[in-house]
Amino acid sequence: MRTWLRSAAIFAGVLSFASCTDGQAEGITAPATALSSASTGPALLECPAETSTSTSSLIGPLGGVVSVGGHQLVVPPLAVLLPTQFTVTVPASQYLRVDVTAGNGQHYQFQKPVSLTLSYARCTRSNIQKENLRIFYVDDANVILQDMGGTDDKNARTVTTGTDHLSGYVIGQG
Repeated sequence: MRTWLRSAAIFAGVLSFASCTDGQAEGITAPATALSSASTGPALLECPAETSTSTSSLIGPLGGVVSVGGHQLVVPPLAVLLPTQFTVTVPASQYLRVDVTAGNGQHYQFQKPVSLTLSYARCTRSNIQKENLRIFYVDDANVILQDMGGTDDKNARTVTTGTDHLSGYVIGQG
């Protein structure tokens, strides 16, 4: 019985460690024709940006906001314990992608959830109002690692979700 418990604990530790890696093998690759066929799984919103834009802000224990191009990270009080530089970047990409970083790295664990709002106002597709959009956590190759869900506000043309970590995010349908 003890051997089984020890094996289960080791397996759980390995799974926990693997969840912090790239996730390439476990992730879902975004279809080439995003939002053209939801039956093949999650599809990322194609809404090209030809240039990259970003902004940064120092946020401490009192909380704060970082926003660029209609995208917004809201950090509530006590979500960070020490003043930290946060950067929101909209990279040149074929998808509606936003990268959020803290300090020198992409991965950051908050003390409590923050709010992330992504705007699809720049997207001009006429059928976008009919689709239920969500936020997906992705790696550098736009492989979906996690469905973050979210609230799709069709009037504001935004999707908002909560998260306790930072990385790359895209809007998609799934």
